[in-house]
Amino acid sequence: MADEEDDKASGDGSVKKPEATPEPEPPKIPDVELICDGFGFMPKTAQTTKRSSSVFDKTNKVVKEMSMPDAEQKGSPCGSSTNIDIVRRYTWKTKNRMIVQVITYGATITSIQVPDRKGVPDDVIAGFDTLEEYFQPRNPYFGATIGRYANYIREATAVVRPSGRMYMLSSNKGHHHYNGGYVGFDKVNWRSYVNGNKVIMSHVSDRFNEGYPGALMAQVTFEATCDNTLKIEMRCTTSEPTIVNLSNTPYFNLAGHHAGCETMYDHIFTINADKYTVADEEGLVTGEKKVVGGTPYDFRVPRVLRAMIPKIPLGGYDVNFCVTQGTEQDLTFQARALHPLTGRVLEVYSNQPGMQFYTGNLLPDPDKIIEGGEEEEEDKGEDESESDSEESSAKGEEEVEEGSEGKASFGYVPLVGKEGTLYKKHGLFCLMPQNFPDAINHKNFPNSVLNPGEVYVHKIQYKFGLLLGRYV
Repeated sequence: MADEEDDKASGDGSVKKPEATPEPEPPKIPDVELICDGFGFMPKTAQTTKRSSSVFDKTNKVVKEMSMPDAEQKGSPCGSSTNIDIVRRYTWKTKNRMIVQVITYGATITSIQVPDRKGVPDDVIAGFDTLEEYFQPRNPYFGATIGRYANYIREATAVVRPSGRMYMLSSNKGHHHYNGGYVGFDKVNWRSYVNGNKVIMSHVSDRFNEGYPGALMAQVTFEATCDNTLKIEMRCTTSEPTIVNLSNTPYFNLAGHHAGCETMYDHIFTINADKYTVADEEGLVTGEKKVVGGTPYDFRVPRVLRAMIPKIPLGGYDVNFCVTQGTEQDLTFQARALHPLTGRVLEVYSNQPGMQFYTGNLLPDPDKIIEGGEEEEEDKGEDESESDSEESSAKGEEEVEEGSEGKASFGYVPLVGKEGTLYKKHGLFCLMPQNFPDAINHKNFPNSVLNPGEVYVHKIQYKFGLLLGRYV
């Protein structure tokens, strides 16, 4: 017994081994990762050009010439009423390999990458590589937030009821008002901050900016979720009765933004609408609503675009559909687009009563010759040339005068986008939730007036998925 105690004392006995420390767990990859960086700087000359109405354009021009030095006479194609110099870019990356990018200039969606059925990701919306390219007048509102009023307002006039006051808006599309005017929400740099995985952008539109009554506070929230859905929520309040119709205009091609018109024609569309608003030759609504049954506008069942687009006399779709909504329904299914070869599917949900379906009819057409004479260009007055440039920038296309003789002919002017892509006619499409165009001037259209104390709320969801089987 004494010997055993001596052995233990001398250290020859059994010794307990230290427990192995557990290996640290690898860091958990978040479902959604949000990154912020810079995309560029606003030009120093970028100041919001405020035009109360087309009637006062010449007066304003004279006042500017008297009050501004020569160095400040040159206008800028963009504006920033918030005096923010840095344009920020926000990037979401989801666990399902979706990547979304948004910049604060115009609250613009610049990129959406989603995988196809083979797992190969590709960018499915049009845009530009640099900030300066977004400033160009030929930018057809790629991915931008449109406001205060999306689409047309006939003769640039709005009678706001119940007061009955008439307001003259800026006429940036011929005699009409289009997509918020010369400097709409797509041409200002929005303030922004992050709340979790949400990016919240805000902008204040001054009273009588572009002729609109009331000061408007606008807020847009972007969020990408792990189920490959991009959620957009737009909210507005006003200081006095005004009209509001915000929207967003991403140009899609589910085969890839660079794929062109041949793959665009293969898309299969479904639109949840029993009626559409009739438009005249200028694209302005007449106030009449027609049933889609028996017409080329019937997409209540899936239709292949290649078979439908030759039936449209205007060279493609540019029409507002009256969405079939349920009672007490927040978000309504509006449309679905499917590209069978890649298997990519896009579904659009919104709480708005209308949706504009546009097939890129006015994108540059390589098969169309642009004709014009140099003498005619020189004879144009300053006001007329300015109006023409503003008008052509409304959807980024060149004005074409057919049947002219004895004039110089030019090849088409390409629109160069991301990675050197040439965007061409029928190469992209838009599914744009909105109120009806020119709703303020048609009593049978949904209300577009926002009063003080009320909150305008517009929700959009772009949900991406995959068709793994074969579409029949």
